[in-house]
Amino acid sequence: MSKRQNPSASAACQVEEKTKLAAVSGKSNADQPEKPAGSRGMDVDGDADMGEFEDAFEDEIEEDEILVEREEDSDGVEMLDEGEDDEEEEDEEVAEKKRQVYLPGDILGEGEELQVDNSAYHMLHTMTTQWPCLSFDFVPDNLGNNRSMFPHTMYAVAGTQADRAYKNQVILMKWSQLHRTINDDKSDEDKDDDDINDLDEDPILETKTMRHQGGVNRVRVLQSYQSPLAATWADTGKVHIWDTKKLMNAFENPGTQVPASAQQPLFTIASHGNTEGYSMDWNADGRLLTGDCGSNIYLTTRRNDTGSNFVADRTPFRGHKASVEDIQWSPEEGSVFASSSVDQTIKIWDVRAANHGFALDVPNAHDSDINVISWNRKSRYLLASGGDNGDFKVWDMRKWGDSNGRSTPAAEFKWHRKAITSIEWCPNDESVLAVAGADDQITLWDLAVELDAEEEARHREAMVGSDGTRREVPAQLLFIHQGQQNIKELHWHPQIHGALASTAASGFNIFKTISV
Repeated sequence: MSKRQNPSASAACQVEEKTKLAAVSGKSNADQPEKPAGSRGMDVDGDADMGEFEDAFEDEIEEDEILVEREEDSDGVEMLDEGEDDEEEEDEEVAEKKRQVYLPGDILGEGEELQVDNSAYHMLHTMTTQWPCLSFDFVPDNLGNNRSMFPHTMYAVAGTQADRAYKNQVILMKWSQLHRTINDDKSDEDKDDDDINDLDEDPILETKTMRHQGGVNRVRVLQSYQSPLAATWADTGKVHIWDTKKLMNAFENPGTQVPASAQQPLFTIASHGNTEGYSMDWNADGRLLTGDCGSNIYLTTRRNDTGSNFVADRTPFRGHKASVEDIQWSPEEGSVFASSSVDQTIKIWDVRAANHGFALDVPNAHDSDINVISWNRKSRYLLASGGDNGDFKVWDMRKWGDSNGRSTPAAEFKWHRKAITSIEWCPNDESVLAVAGADDQITLWDLAVELDAEEEARHREAMVGSDGTRREVPAQLLFIHQGQQNIKELHWHPQIHGALASTAASGFNIFKTISV
């Protein structure tokens, strides 16, 4: 699977006469766009070109309403012109026919284009950076857990894929003033107090940057507010560990000076030599696992009794026969982790094993490279995996291996048309899963949905297109988000229920749907 971004990629968006309705983010962006009027970005380091939020509706012109005097009857009731009420009903019917729900694979007619359905989102914002980012991760904050009040504030770390190695950076971002998405299609009767109090204001972007030698393949942040360490996998074969706490303090306390030492790595892991990689995960206690394209996995331990505070193990965990694509620590057993590989296997390891070998193995878990895995934080026996052929599976680790040694997934879905690039369980709901694909889709799934015969019949009837074609849509599929090009990674926000962000060649999306 190719993981590289194309720094020169761009896309265009046409505006045509007719539209189809879709739960998509329908604005395309060049990688280095002109700064749109009305967007506000602030780079703490003074680099005004580092990034910006975009207003998808900034070019729309609101025309003044034309008031038409009408006659009134004897009771003071406004009278419509003869036949006017019939014309309004006909116009509504025509408009409804034109508003069709789009599903990937549907063929757009001449003059049709996709437009975002704002009513499907509580929040939807688009942001671009100077260079595309292959990976990012959220940084924990002190604003509270399970928060839901708008506007939201988020912190994230991302790494760039610039056209020259020396141009790359690690970017600490503060996204603030993330207001609820205004739904202009709602009638006054349907609007509640939250809608009325919403402000149509632009989000604010603030950044802190650190120079990074080489492109950033993967970013992972230790989820600790007191010690939010960020690790970056460089395409040079090195893994750098950064202390983002001092940079966070500069955001939280304006005027705080950031020492020069905070813009240098705390520690650099050289265990992999010149072999680059993509897989990486932090344990809650500060241990870091890194896997490379040469099939090796190394453990780095945080130690307080050494000058560097870290000790990199020189003995790898061996067992995979090809590139290690993803790693996940167990949320329950502090010494156990899972890995996936191009060799089409999933393996379970225990770092206490003297021989550094794997403990469990699922051979041929997919018929292709296994790009990503995610361990469920609530139902800790569930592991999800995504393959290069577009399928994703859910494994019940209590039932791995039958009497013949075969392993069967608890669930399997083949919806995406291209490689799965990211997969993650919702931190608040054990049955909800987010999946991103190279087919430019992000899908949300609720695996707890089970339909009886009557519900199944209604579901099938609802999935018939305007041309009479029946569309096979799994009942567990909650939502399809589109509009980004070359999606690389997604994450649920750990402290804002139902909020997600995703990075792609076309930039970032920050959103919260009505489905979760």
